[in-house]
Amino acid sequence: MGILIEENYINKTEGHRIGDSGIYETWCETIGELFLAMQREYGRCVSKVYIGEGTQIGWVFEKRQKYQDCNETYLQETWITLHNSKPKRIVEYDYLELKS
Repeated sequence: MGILIEENYINKTEGHRIGDSGIYETWCETIGELFLAMQREYGRCVSKVYIGEGTQIGWVFEKRQKYQDCNETYLQETWITLHNSKPKRIVEYDYLELKS
């Protein structure tokens, strides 16, 4: 089974979020293999992603990308986070009590 990841794309030049991939299973079987694949795809690693008190959960990659509608370029950041499982969705009902 491959490693579960989520990719978040940011236009660093203009300072806005482009989108995300959602969580999906990669073809990579080791973290080292995943890191090299992400580096090839998204450029050099410029930082790590942390949560809480310094727990690393991923990496930030950066490379120059060309806009789809013109010849100009922008700096794209891609935040890769690793996951143990797909998110769990919980539905909780909060009913309104009718008084007769």
